[in-house]
Amino acid sequence: MKKPIYLTIANDIEKKIFNNDYPKNERLPSERNLAEEYGVTRMTIRNSIEYLVSKGLLEKRLGSGNYVKRTSLNLNLNEQLSFSEKSHFSDKTSRTEVIEFEKIYNSKISKIFNLDKDKEFFKIKRLRYLDEEVVNIEITYLLCEMFPDISIEIMEKSKYDYVENFITIKESFNKIIPIIPDMDTQKIFHIDSNTPIFYKTSLGLTTKNIIFEYSELYFNPKIYEFSFISKR
Repeated sequence: MKKPIYLTIANDIEKKIFNNDYPKNERLPSERNLAEEYGVTRMTIRNSIEYLVSKGLLEKRLGSGNYVKRTSLNLNLNEQLSFSEKSHFSDKTSRTEVIEFEKIYNSKISKIFNLDKDKEFFKIKRLRYLDEEVVNIEITYLLCEMFPDISIEIMEKSKYDYVENFITIKESFNKIIPIIPDMDTQKIFHIDSNTPIFYKTSLGLTTKNIIFEYSELYFNPKIYEFSFISKR
């Protein structure tokens, strides 16, 4: 299925943001100028901008225009930024370490994916670093038959850059709760046994409403804050 024009333009603008062609906290060219640059209508550009706003890459400033967002790391249920995308705004060096990579059969995970028990999954555990401090721990489950050639090398980079070569992501369903982590997590985050952390589960869907990912994430409380947007 051909990617919508507004999404192609949004992806191009996103690349320019990460290449610093559009610096953080700077105003984006006007909708009119962007429409002329890409040879499309202003409505198409508006849709591209709305998409990037929903991802947390841009923000609208009343009477001023659209700006590249500059933000700290936060748990925002309304954003769809990956770690790689979000760390771009932190002014710190990011990296990912894969500490577990295996194929498994698991009835609980199969049930989450609404699949038969005989399906095989990749289980991938990653540590995400900013300036050599672990900021989150992620355990991801991906269906082997959907992403058969995934590797440790791929998962040391952006997971979503890889999966979007095969599917178009529609949305994710997230749940965040506070927990007291186990001892292994406490050691990784260098926190004491009484310190609560945020724990998130995430279920990713394609535009065909197929579950492509289930992830569990543990967030370092010294790095992240929680935020959400309420609309009336």
